[in-house]
Amino acid sequence: MTMAEVKIVEGLDERYIDDALRVVYDAFAKKFRIGFRHADDLRRLFRDSVDTTSCLSALVDGQFAGLLTIRTNGQEFYHLNMGALFTRFSPLRAIRMLLNLLLLADGTKADEFVVDSLAVDPAYQGRGVGTALLRRAEEQAAVMGKRTMSLGVVGENAGAIRLYERLGYRTTQTWDGYLVRLATGSAAVHRMEKAIGDMRQDAGGGRR
Repeated sequence: MTMAEVKIVEGLDERYIDDALRVVYDAFAKKFRIGFRHADDLRRLFRDSVDTTSCLSALVDGQFAGLLTIRTNGQEFYHLNMGALFTRFSPLRAIRMLLNLLLLADGTKADEFVVDSLAVDPAYQGRGVGTALLRRAEEQAAVMGKRTMSLGVVGENAGAIRLYERLGYRTTQTWDGYLVRLATGSAAVHRMEKAIGDMRQDAGGGRR
């Protein structure tokens, strides 16, 4: 499979929401371990509240292959529905899940484009899907006038770190300690950044 066969589209088709949440859960299961038991919990919580415009989807031969979710100071893919949290789960599990999500919450600067999550279906890994999603996200960030791309990656994910470094991302901060282990299940989390040029003048020039 070549990069040309990977199609990146803005947003997420309603048909693929369940698949997308499953892939995200599988990719970040360690982060969702407090209160969440399996991918269906994430689907039950967010199925009807995600912002399907705040992401990029990867399709291969019309099949869902991966998702990149976006967080800026004006948009976010995940919107917690408190009513769903406390009506679809027991009070104890709801509180634990809320704690999990609060631990993972982070602020966003006005000129920052955050890759909140990047997940590729295992069936399509190693085929350029993650790279294609990141490249399109960078184009979108530049058109929006953002100056910095940022993302977080756990220290154990050496493959992802190599990918990000190859694409020009550099570690700017590392967190460790008890709260990091509690929130992510990992010993350390790295913040990686990349400066983005302004491509707004090229928005109508067929870059997409």
